[in-house]
Amino acid sequence: MSILESLTLTSIGKQRETSPEGIARSKLLDALALQIEAATATIKGGVFIRRVGRWVEVDGTKERRDVPVRFRPWWWNDEAGTIHLQIHYGNRPLELRPGKSVITVGTMDRLVPVLEQVRQAVTAGELDKVIAGAVASRQRVLKKPTTVKAGKTAQ
Repeated sequence: MSILESLTLTSIGKQRETSPEGIARSKLLDALALQIEAATATIKGGVFIRRVGRWVEVDGTKERRDVPVRFRPWWWNDEAGTIHLQIHYGNRPLELRPGKSVITVGTMDRLVPVLEQVRQAVTAGELDKVIAGAVASRQRVLKKPTTVKAGKTAQ
């Protein structure tokens, strides 16, 4: 008996989320994971530094290195010391309810559980309409307007 005959072979391909809603949801889940990691480091008294791989020129050759990049936490303290959280898609805040985009967390030790709840809501699909609105508004901004040159008519 050969080695390949001892394995179970199938003709199924790798499954990926290709729907626009699924892609947007996974982007938000990735961003939430970063925020949870940063909040955990802050609670423990550490400093969170986000690093990404970039090609850097070293001695005339290019090398791939992890370099620190700017990280913007989604939470802040007000004057009374209360922690507030604003969920973002890209660089835009999400309006979770009409006219309301900020979650009042309270104390720092409640931040990670609140972020976990938001992650569960995103996974369950509760924010799909809000995310779809953010994606649509972002596409409107990124879409270049069609212009008509002088002397020519649009057809």
